[in-house]
Amino acid sequence: MKRILNCIVSVFVILVIIFSFVGCSGGISNNDAKAYTRDFLDAIEAKDYEHAATFLHPERPVDLEPFFEGLKSEENMDFSTIEITKYTGFSSSYYDSTVEGSAYSLSMNVKVGDDEIKMEIEIVKNDNGYGIYNLDIDI
Repeated sequence: MKRILNCIVSVFVILVIIFSFVGCSGGISNNDAKAYTRDFLDAIEAKDYEHAATFLHPERPVDLEPFFEGLKSEENMDFSTIEITKYTGFSSSYYDSTVEGSAYSLSMNVKVGDDEIKMEIEIVKNDNGYGIYNLDIDI
């Protein structure tokens, strides 16, 4: 009887461990969010707005060229060099009911040409896709 009980407890512990690892795979990691953000900004630097748009979440398509070219002309900002100078915060949610999936937000100080700005990028992974859901720029 003791042997059967130990076997049941062992199986239960193994199942708990397996499900905890499976549960962790659904979120967005810090490293993935930073790399994704950098790749998006690299496409903006190159003025490859079509490629940059592939980083947007399918629920939030935007024509990026008028947005960034508008900032260039209105604010005299040069997006040909974009450097993240400091990550200032992050927010992570395995499940966010407002987006019906995982969400990861990065706040950062960014040097755009000679200008320092604050930027926040929210990346979402849900049943409809993966990508940048919100982009906030504070000039």
